[in-house]
This record gives sequence, C-alpha cells and structure tokens, in this order.
Amino acid sequence: MSGKTYSRIIQKNEQDANRTAANVMTISFVIFTFIYILNLTGIFIIDAVPMAIAYCISGVLLMLPRLLNKVIGTASRKLKYIYVSFAALFLLMIISVLTYHVVVIYAYPIAIAGLYFSKRLTRFSTVLTVLVTVGGQLIGFFLDRPDNNFKTMDNLLLYGIFPRLLTLLSFAAILELMTTRTSRLLKEDAENYEQQVLYSQDMIYGFATLVENRDENTGGHIKRTSIYSRLLASKLKEKGIYSDIITDEFIECLAMVAPLHDIGKISIPDSVLCKPGKLTDEEFDIMKSHSAKGGEIIKSTFSHVADNDYRTMAYEVARYHHEKWNGRGYPEGISGEDIPLAARIMTVADVFDAVSEKRCYRDAMPLEKCFQIISEGIGRDFDPVIAETFLELREEITQIREK
Repeated sequence: MSGKTYSRIIQKNEQDANRTAANVMTISFVIFTFIYILNLTGIFIIDAVPMAIAYCISGVLLMLPRLLNKVIGTASRKLKYIYVSFAALFLLMIISVLTYHVVVIYAYPIAIAGLYFSKRLTRFSTVLTVLVTVGGQLIGFFLDRPDNNFKTMDNLLLYGIFPRLLTLLSFAAILELMTTRTSRLLKEDAENYEQQVLYSQDMIYGFATLVENRDENTGGHIKRTSIYSRLLASKLKEKGIYSDIITDEFIECLAMVAPLHDIGKISIPDSVLCKPGKLTDEEFDIMKSHSAKGGEIIKSTFSHVADNDYRTMAYEVARYHHEKWNGRGYPEGISGEDIPLAARIMTVADVFDAVSEKRCYRDAMPLEKCFQIISEGIGRDFDPVIAETFLELREEITQIREK
C-alpha cells in the first residue's frame, strides 16, 4: 500500500492544477485583451501590427488549455508540460515583440509550474524560461524591437539579460525549496494516513470476523468477498463500465468496506443465526433485518471516525447488498440503478461466496453450480453487466478459491 496514497494525492492535485492553470491562462488572456483595447484607443502606444500579431498568437496559446482539458481530460500527465510550454511561448511573444520591462511576466511559466508541486516540472520550466528570456531579448534586439533602450549588445547583456536571469533563478530556487518542503510534508502525511488505514483495516477484519464466527464461519467469507469485490470493480474499470463512478479511490474504498457488509448480523439472535434447519417465515424476517440494522450500526459507529466517502459506501454495502435488480430484494425493494453501485458489486461477490461455502444449514455447492447461480440471476437478482463481468473472471476466481 506504501506510496499509493501519496501518488493519489499528487495525481488529484495535478488534475486540479490542470484546471487551475487553464483558468489562470484564461484570466491572462482577458487582461491582455483589456491592454489590447487600451492600445487601440491610444492610451498605450505599441505599434498596432505587432500588437495585433502578439494578441492573436497569445490568444491561441492562452485559451488552448481550456479546450485541451475538455478534449483530453485533466487526468493526462503530459498536460502540465504542455501548459508550461504554452506559458513560455506566450512569454517569448511578449519579450520579443512588445516589451522587456514587464518584469513580473518573466516568472509566468515558473509560476504555472508551481501549481503542480513537481521538482522536475519546476526545473523544466526554469530552463525553458531562461532560454525564452535570453532568446526573446536577443530576437527583439536584432529586430530592433520592442524597447530600443539597449543600443549595444553589451548593454543588453549587462542591463537587460543578466538582471532578469538573476531574478528568474532566485524565484525558481525559492519555488523549488517550497516544492521540496511541501512534497516532504505530503509524503509524511500520506505515510501516517496509510498506517492508520492499515490499523483500521485490521480492526475491521477482526470485528467482522467475530460477527462471522457466530454462524460458524471462519472469517474467510469476509476476506474472499473483499478480494472478489476489488477484482470485479477493477475489471469493470478496465472495461470502462460505470467509468464516471469507478475510480481507483472507489475500488480501494469498496475493498475496505466489504468486510462490513454483514455487520448487522451482530443483532441477530443465535437461535436464528445458527439454526441448522430451515428458518420459519418469522425467523427469516428476523434474519433479513440484519441489512437494515447493519446500515444503522455503520451510521452510529462511523459518524465521527471515517471520511464521508468511506462512511457512505460502508452504509450502502451493509444496507443494500440484499437488494435485487428486479426490485424483489430487501430491505427497501429498490431496483436497477437505484441500488447503489457498491452494493450491486457486493451482491454478486456475497452470493457467490455464500453458496460456495458450507453453512450450518447446508453443504457447500460445487463451483460449477455457484457460477450457474450467478448466470441464472443476470437481470433478475444482479446488475447484468456486473454479473457478466464476474463470469468473465471465472479463472481468476477459481484460483482464489483453490488458494
């Protein structure tokens, strides 16, 4: 598990930073538009043609990130390098065509890189910005633009390029120190979080095993259903099914809460839970109450000790894992996609493992029969795409059973 939390934090930050970078660059274009209008009205005195060229090219560079976020999606790891490069090209346009003297603009690409807390990106942006700063001023010098203040190359190097490079490198050094410090703190927090998660998971397994042992189950059921749920959710993600819901975080969370799906059995009397024969209608009603009571236990127990996503999914799995696709399950009789996705995945894993294990009231069924039960329940008991995907995992599940 080590490092996964930190990687998820970095990935999530990159997605958010891609959106933020696009917003910052859009705002920059709005400001540039305001400057362009002021130039048209004569308040500024930049030559009209170079200004128009710079405005048009900069508009493309500054607005493309918003389009790329929509077309490619913010999850792409390459976007940060693209956006820093766009910022550098924007800087090149300003330096070589319009002015040397807006000093703050020289830090623009490095500031964009700072959104990502990446040392590699900070160094990339620093090198790129230095090249653009030097190159842009040299281009402007030989084109006799934009600020004809430096009459000789010596003056340009001494009073133009050199002081700006010092400013840039100082800014980049400060940003790298901040990035290093932030990354170290994030890693420490992530490691502490992962350790707490492991402790919590051990406690959950222990508690759930105690509940399972009441009906003479060894605790293997909760471990296997957790493995099946993770395997099934991962396969659904791989196939792009329910892609708007199933993320890596969803899968991890489901695997963690799966052991709690039968937590409500703690409230069922031994005379019902451990009865070796067939239950009466009254006893079966008592047994069925474990799902609703499980949801209540999750609500009361985890109200202050878990984050909202974990708490919600644990509740959904405990309360709704006996609902059926056709609406004939319990405790609420909801159907189809009204049943939370985590519970629909849990239902398949739970039923398969339940029928494949020996219980106090019946023997274990052969695996062939267990897979047949899942197949026969497609569209009736189970979400069709989830059950069909489970059957595609037959070989892997059989190997898990054999181990």
